[in-house]
Amino acid sequence: MSSDARTPVAGTSPRVSVVLPVYNAERYLARCLDSVLGQTYPNVEVVAVDDGSSDGSPAILDGYAARNPGRVIVEHRANGGAASARNRGIELCSGEYLTFIDNDDWLDPDFVQTMVEAALSSGAEVVCCGYRRPDSEGRVLLEAVPRPGDEWGRYVVEAAWAKLYRADHVRRHGLTFLNTNIDEDLYFSLPAIELAERVEVVPSAGYNWFFNTGSVSNTSQRSSEGLLFEETLDAILAMMRERGIPMTDILRHYFVRLVAWFLLYTCRGDGRSASKRNLGHYVAWLDRNIEGWRREPFARPGHPTGDALANRLAVWLFARHPRLFSLALGAYRKVGK
Repeated sequence: MSSDARTPVAGTSPRVSVVLPVYNAERYLARCLDSVLGQTYPNVEVVAVDDGSSDGSPAILDGYAARNPGRVIVEHRANGGAASARNRGIELCSGEYLTFIDNDDWLDPDFVQTMVEAALSSGAEVVCCGYRRPDSEGRVLLEAVPRPGDEWGRYVVEAAWAKLYRADHVRRHGLTFLNTNIDEDLYFSLPAIELAERVEVVPSAGYNWFFNTGSVSNTSQRSSEGLLFEETLDAILAMMRERGIPMTDILRHYFVRLVAWFLLYTCRGDGRSASKRNLGHYVAWLDRNIEGWRREPFARPGHPTGDALANRLAVWLFARHPRLFSLALGAYRKVGK
């Protein structure tokens, strides 16, 4: 517990379940678990789903469960992927609130308490905060802190983590993760936000998203080959229609931004020819599926407020100045070589 630990929330503290999918994480798992069990908030459980690990992770989890009966729940299963593990974790939760953590990340000591206090004081079904991006040397490469009132505040973190969800909200709407290999969190986090009556934004960065150089998600030369990006976009759109989530201006921007990001993310690994082909393909996808995307009002250098300048400029070029975006894509690809 940190020296500046605050007094726990008065009265009966609602239980918070921290869902932890685990796969071959023996190097970082203890740090992750210690950060959850060391929270200043008094009523936290860890729900760990071991997704068929072949290293020492299962033994580490069983050791923590034995030393922390009732606080660490572990289920071992055959490998089924992170989305399936998170979905099973939700089923096993007993808390009134739930949150997610990845097995190489960690929480600030007061993360849960800060989020629960915001949820209780506002009545929000979803509370969003920011994150830090530390590396193995302890250097913080990036810090993202959302601000209440910003147009992009609730969307600063696309992942499911760095948020607190009321469990009855998740279960009432049957929110689940999509079994795909890119942006699977969005299938859960986007409707969680859009279907909530109240979303609270906390201006803090209590989640530590570890820059793990051994993780494929940190590969700067990632190509689009094998990535089910279009399938993910189609599934999210179909889910929105099924749930009656309207395509607002900010959600229209959300999809345009997703496509622009994907093109930048994959262009270095793809090379010139495949990158150009993808550009045409996903422009056509937007034309078919997102009416008026080229005129969406948030595609401006100054908007949406709360998003990083580089992201705003990329979307502005993509939506308003496609030829310049194509040139920028080529320049970005060359810089990475």
